[in-house]
Amino acid sequence: MTNKRNLLRETGTIFLNGAFFKNPVLVGALGLYPVVAAGYNMKNAVELSLLFLFLSLPLTLLFCLVGEMVPVWIRLGLVLTASAVLYLPAAWLTEKLMPGAVTALGMFASLMICNSVILSRAGEYAPTHIGWAVAADAVGGSVGFSLVICLTAAIREFWLKGSLWHTNMGVYGTADAGVSLPFFGFILLGFFAAFVQWANEKRSQKAEKRRVPRI
Repeated sequence: MTNKRNLLRETGTIFLNGAFFKNPVLVGALGLYPVVAAGYNMKNAVELSLLFLFLSLPLTLLFCLVGEMVPVWIRLGLVLTASAVLYLPAAWLTEKLMPGAVTALGMFASLMICNSVILSRAGEYAPTHIGWAVAADAVGGSVGFSLVICLTAAIREFWLKGSLWHTNMGVYGTADAGVSLPFFGFILLGFFAAFVQWANEKRSQKAEKRRVPRI
């Protein structure tokens, strides 16, 4: 029973680290391009989030199984190749859930093949950890990516349209158009990253207080 509780606790920690405390986008500054360039409306954000999950989970589990058998010097190349192959079923699943998603995303969809979050977790984390930890990390990282891109997209689209889930972003005046450009996405990410850093500092302070023995 104790071992089961410890396993659940460790799984929860891994998941929360990927989703929030060690969010790969906000803390690791990985996978920024799709967030700032394509994350300007909620439809794009949800489609990319699904594609991220469907690509990340099988790829990391695959390299959990075979990663340590692959020499480090060639591993990244094989991860990228496997990512390109697994992109086909991932895109198919995304299309099944959201018809027309991959076509609408255009190059942003295919660029997920070389997303730095996915490649780093598959090439560095997955080969040296056991399956349950890799799965928790992949799902947590997917949730973390989804939270960042969806929150960014919601703010930008609501600013532009006054509502969410528009299939066509249309044409805007000079002042409003800036909100949909990548630089505004970077500004939002800066604020989000600062918030996560603040939360981590508070978390560290609480942990330190718990370690200090009471006299």
